Amino acid sequence: MNDGCGPESVAEVLDCVEDAAQGTDRVTVEAVIDRIGGDAFPPLILLPALLMVSPLTAIFGVATVCAVAIALASIQMIMAREKLWLPKFILRADISSQKINRIIAWLERPARVVDGVIDRRLTTLVASPFDRLWALLCLLLALVVPALELVPLSATIVAAAISLFALAMLARDGLLALVGLLVLGGAGWLVWSVVT
Repeated sequence: MNDGCGPESVAEVLDCVEDAAQGTDRVTVEAVIDRIGGDAFPPLILLPALLMVSPLTAIFGVATVCAVAIALASIQMIMAREKLWLPKFILRADISSQKINRIIAWLERPARVVDGVIDRRLTTLVASPFDRLWALLCLLLALVVPALELVPLSATIVAAAISLFALAMLARDGLLALVGLLVLGGAGWLVWSVVT
């Protein structure tokens, strides 16, 4: 394993994934983690959350698979593991490089917009030990995603909140974490209005 590319923004996370996909027809989860860095938990939570807001989630079950990856990374971040552990069947899962490039192209413009507004603000909110609180929220949100796949758009809204929490930790921007709480509140209202 290498030390990873050490991404600090959405665009840099996408660049890492694009690098992992270069020169091969199919890219494995293990290759992507290797490129990002197995000890870089925030981007490893962010990446599946970004996939959940991409067109890929039109395929039923993709959001649940992404949620499992988020849950596993979040638990291990809370436990302060040094390196991410995933089962071999997940590490060996692959996707065509062509599809990866299409997803990255779809996410590039929103990534530039988001990266344009992030800054190091309210850093205490996302520094240790508070970062584990955001990881815990990511875990709890990931656990409800399988049920939300049955409600149109709800899993995407939850994924947006997870993305904001992960990006807040990645970019050390506490304000983003607070915005994530607002998005989470919106998701809660949506679910409540559908249920009642």
